[in-house]
Amino acid sequence: MKLGKIHIYMGTLMVLMMGFISSCKKVEHEIDDQIVSINEGTASAIQVGKTLRVGFISNNVRAFDFSIIKDGTILLTEGVSFAENEKIISKEFAIPNDASWVGEALLTVTYDAGGQRMEKTKAIVFQESNPEMFIVGGSIGAGWEPSLSIPMSLYDAESKTKFEIFEYIKASDGGFKFLPTNTGWDDAFGAGTTAGTLLQTGDAGNIEATEDGFYRVRMDAEGLTYELLKLNFGVIGNATPGGWDEDTDMTFDGGKGTYTWKVTMNLVPGELKFRANDDWAINFGGTAASLSQDGPNIVIDAAGTYAIELHLNPAGYSATITKQ
Repeated sequence: MKLGKIHIYMGTLMVLMMGFISSCKKVEHEIDDQIVSINEGTASAIQVGKTLRVGFISNNVRAFDFSIIKDGTILLTEGVSFAENEKIISKEFAIPNDASWVGEALLTVTYDAGGQRMEKTKAIVFQESNPEMFIVGGSIGAGWEPSLSIPMSLYDAESKTKFEIFEYIKASDGGFKFLPTNTGWDDAFGAGTTAGTLLQTGDAGNIEATEDGFYRVRMDAEGLTYELLKLNFGVIGNATPGGWDEDTDMTFDGGKGTYTWKVTMNLVPGELKFRANDDWAINFGGTAASLSQDGPNIVIDAAGTYAIELHLNPAGYSATITKQ
């Protein structure tokens, strides 16, 4: 009986060893395969005019061709190579701001492997780019250097030509202009011949406010118009002393190049929002870290005295609400 058990054990061991050797050979064969692929983390959509970063993964392929193909037309092609022992690399490709690129396309790699020409693809969508607009001038924090001009934001979902920004304007400091780029004065927008209008000519005058203050500045590059609306901000809501019927005024803190309104006040559990000029046309809600026009009410959980700040920076709107 013992001898029989030993024979069975040895036989089982031999089968397992043969299976292990077979699997090792299979893995070794797979490692020898010549493969290039596009990393799954590569963007599947990007605006034209931006830089596209593409990740590549290679096994036993040192060089290959990368192309961008749209409707059968090669828009871009470039040879790519791996250094010895490199397996993963990334490359950046400048996508031109060209309307003919907009739409569905294929990122394509082609390479030679085993005597055959191999091809791998990844779908991508090139989107229309959002236009840009900047504000520059002595009456705002940017000064007159175009490279320091401040980017504005699109405010109308149906338009690519309407921009806005919140700025403190010093009336006596020379005014301001709008720039379509931050690299120079080409195609700058200045004051038109009548109030609220713009001219896109080299001799257009500076746009000026009639008095110092914190303003919402809007412009329409297509309609050649602009609007300056002077603002005062407050806090409103059932968490505030005035409820939903009366604002508690805030105070602007700073001057040119600053964007903060402040107030210290007593709050109770409830909700609040920020709004301008005792009206709902301009109001902000959401989370303290990210406020937006017409955003949801901000929840206050506990009663107490709070230091509240509203930050209307061009890069994004936020608040700090700190219990004292």
